[in-house]
This record gives sequence, C-alpha cells and structure tokens, in this order.
Amino acid sequence: MLRPALMLAVLGLYACDEAGQTDGGSGGTGEGGAGGNTSTATLSPTSSDATGAGGSDPQSKPYPEDQPAPAEGTGISDPLSRSLHNRCAGIDWQRIHGWLLTPHAAPEIGPADEMARCVERYAGWVTNDADAAGVSRASVYAALAATGQCDADTDYDGTALLPPELCVLAHPELDGEACVDQMATYRSFGIETLADVLALTQEQHKQDPPMMGVLLGQGSIECGGEDRWKYVAPEGYLDRYVAAYNAYKASSSEEPQCKKRVVVSVALYTGMDDPGAEGVTGANGCWTYERIAKTNAEWKICNYDGTVHHEDGIKWVYDDTNTAHDVTTEKARINNCKEDAPSRGYIYMVNRGSGWPKRVTDGVAVHFAEIYSGQYAISDQFGLWKDAGKPGEPMINFGEPTTTATQIQNIAKDVCATVEDGGYLGVYVYPESLRGDRMSAMVKGLNACTKL
Repeated sequence: MLRPALMLAVLGLYACDEAGQTDGGSGGTGEGGAGGNTSTATLSPTSSDATGAGGSDPQSKPYPEDQPAPAEGTGISDPLSRSLHNRCAGIDWQRIHGWLLTPHAAPEIGPADEMARCVERYAGWVTNDADAAGVSRASVYAALAATGQCDADTDYDGTALLPPELCVLAHPELDGEACVDQMATYRSFGIETLADVLALTQEQHKQDPPMMGVLLGQGSIECGGEDRWKYVAPEGYLDRYVAAYNAYKASSSEEPQCKKRVVVSVALYTGMDDPGAEGVTGANGCWTYERIAKTNAEWKICNYDGTVHHEDGIKWVYDDTNTAHDVTTEKARINNCKEDAPSRGYIYMVNRGSGWPKRVTDGVAVHFAEIYSGQYAISDQFGLWKDAGKPGEPMINFGEPTTTATQIQNIAKDVCATVEDGGYLGVYVYPESLRGDRMSAMVKGLNACTKL
C-alpha cells in the first residue's frame, strides 16, 4: 500500500507510462533476508548511525534522523521471471529461486561485509519504508550499495541516490536541487524517497531487479549501453546493483551448490506453469529457462513455409530442418530468419530416418536435435542420438496429456544428465500445457540432474 500522499501522483504516472517488460508480474510473498526481524547485534543500527549527519538535534529536522526499529517479517518479494529475457539484446537474466541469474553462471554476489554494513546502517529505515511503499527491501538495499552508501571508508551521502527528476517525482513540492540536497542531508528522507520512487515507477520496471537498477541509476530505461547489459546506465552501476541484490539474498540463504548449470529452452506452443509458483516445485538455482513462444515478442520464430512471428524479435529460432525439405530453400529461410536479429539464434532439427540435418552453422548459437520421432513420442530416439555422437543439444517432448509425471521426471533427469555444464536442454510442449504435478515432475528431474 502506498503512502496516502503518493496516491494521486501514482495515478497520474500510470496513465502515461510506457509498456513494461514481457516478463512482469505482481509482487509476491516475502522471502528471507537480513533486515527483517533483526534481533542480532550485527543487524541492529548502531548508535553513531542513528544520530544522523552532523549530529545535530534530530527533533529540529523535518526528517528526524532517529532510526526506527526495523520492521518485522521479510517484506515484499519481487516476482519470479517467467523467462530469460533482455529486450536490449544484451546478456539475458532471470529471477529464479530468489536469485538474479544470468545463463550458465553462479549468482553474482556482492561482498558480504558491504551488505552487513547496509543493514547495520539503514535497516530501520529500509524495512519500514520499503514495506510501506510496497517494494522489496532487496531493491532498496541494492540501490544504497550501488551508490556507495555502504562502503567501509565512507558514510552516507545521498547526493547520488537518485537523479533529480526522480527525486522530484516523489516530492513535486521541491525543485531538483532542493530535493537532492534533502537526500544528501537526511538519511530518512533519502531512503523514503528511494522506496517511493520504486513504487511510483513500478509500471516501468515491473519489479524486475536489473530494470529497477537501470531506472534508479539513469532516470529512464533505454537501450544503447556499451556494457554486457546494453542498457544506458552509469558505468558499472548495474553490475553493482545486481551483485548487491544477490548479496541481500545471500545474507539469509545458501548459494546454490551445482554440479552443472544448464539452460532449459522450451518450445512453448501451449502453456507452462512457473517453477516455484503456487503448487509447483521450485527450481534449485542451478538452471534457468526460456520460453520461446508466439506470445514472447523477444523471439523471432521462423518456419520452412516462410511464415515469421515477431519480425522485430531480437533473438531468432528456425523450426525446423528436415531431410524432406528443399536444401536451398531451407538455407535461405534460415539466413533470412537470422538477418537483423542482434542476439542469439537457434535451429531445431528433426530426424525422419536420415539423421538431424544441419543446414547452416554460421551465426547459430545452438542446434537442437528433436529426439522424438513424432507427436506421441517422448524421447524414443535418445539412444540413436547418442550413437550418432550427440549431433546438437537434445530436445524432448512433454506435450501429450498421456505423458505421466513419473515419465516426465525420469526422462528429464536422464536426458539432462547427457548435457554438459554450460549446455542446453530443449523441451517441446504441445498440445497439452505443462501444469501442476507434471510441471513439478520436470522441475524435480532437472533439480536432481544439476545439484551437487
């Protein structure tokens, strides 16, 4: 629930916001992390920090610097990401199992001592202000760390907390200079304003951690950056924001222990529940997944007959090569598909008795070998694929309602076992959506395959 003073501003902003990301969602339930019910000495604000900047009488200030007691509970949890994504064609990311992950990588985690200082210095304000604004505590702590407010050799300086235009968004009664001055002077003002801005701009960032970082650091969300994210933001800001976001998670949770990390690439022509959603087993943080679907505009999907979905997609997939197709036509279709798509591309290959044909290799990130012979098969060509030297990453079929949860769990585990660390597992879903116990079965198989 937003503070009453912000309600009119929120209504006005939502009326004119640009569309959000493909993978958005509403806020979820709280999740563990430092700065909740802080009963230990290390998580309590120190007396020196509680007096505020300059040590003057807090009662004479419009924003008293007496730090309140930290709020109980764990606060708001940002929503899970429904797919690996990045609309600016930079490195993809996904929030899963409470971590912000990039493909095939352990979570990037900021220094534990930095986050401990964040909590020690600001827990009273962060927990209360984030909860009141309806935003995650992690998102506020990450912004404090990314702007140096938790560094060991410096104390609070809120000058860089927010661009002036964002500060004024929460305080339209002030001009930019006065607003920044208030942030620099009063921790209470700065942290409350930070939390309120995250609430006011929710339609833009969709509670997606990197998007929140871009907006807070730059004042807007725009493509065109030179770093791996490809978003316009101050140099190094987004890396530090994401690492601090994960550091907050790490303060209460063990980092995923993985024997390998894979990407599960789902050719989704119906539907699929999210790991960790209500009634579905949660993923273990060792694998990420992507939805390649006609509803996901990031993906340009091309077919042999020349049909194309999402011409402006930043990633591309060709579905699928077949020995019955004319080779020249098929190569032309593939080359046309990858044209102008700035990010990675995949090719699906089907075996109809003469192997899995690789028509084009240049500019193709992954070839997926469909190891099922038809719509009602699951992985009947698994042995043939292995005997052929594993030509491409394996793709299995969980799209028929007759495929049981036991089959899904066992086959997901067994086929995943053949995928190397840093590899891909393809999953085809049509015509039956992957829901409930059947989705949990796939998650359990993948968790078992990837855990240390």
